Amino acid sequence: MSSAGRRYATAVVESAAKQGEAVLEKVTRDLESIAALMTTSPDLRQVLLNPVFSVAERKKALDAVIARLDMAELAKKVVELLSERNRLSLLGDVARSARRLSDLRAGRVRAKVETAAPLTGPAMDQLKRALERRTGKSVEMTVAVVPSLLGGVRTTIGSMVLDGTIRSQLDDLREQLLRTDS
Repeated sequence: MSSAGRRYATAVVESAAKQGEAVLEKVTRDLESIAALMTTSPDLRQVLLNPVFSVAERKKALDAVIARLDMAELAKKVVELLSERNRLSLLGDVARSARRLSDLRAGRVRAKVETAAPLTGPAMDQLKRALERRTGKSVEMTVAVVPSLLGGVRTTIGSMVLDGTIRSQLDDLREQLLRTDS
């Protein structure tokens, strides 16, 4: 993540937080949305970042995207400012940093949970409570089903990985067996 992206994000988060947590969350989501759109749409990225297109053409395309996304005024101003300064390539860094700072302010962490099979509602609640006890923070989980795990759960929170999958246990067992054979 770039230091410039972090600086923009810090300014955005501080400004939005003065208007309340709801505004901060909306601004953060809006920045994530437009950054994701730029990542998933090569055509949009080409128009907004390629100097072959005139400033007027880039502004027109950006205005159309902003209008479609119904962005908060502060998020709109940040994106326009990045565009005017030819720093729109920093938008992904700004959005990620803003999310991290917003979560930090709210005492929240994001957990990526991978399971071999879909979790039931009670199992999800139990896992969430366990993660909240472990981290001491509110946990926002995204869950993905990964059949190759065979069973169990792998959870990633920041750089911490909690791996209780059968696949991981089998891999560990294989390594132990290979070491004893040597």
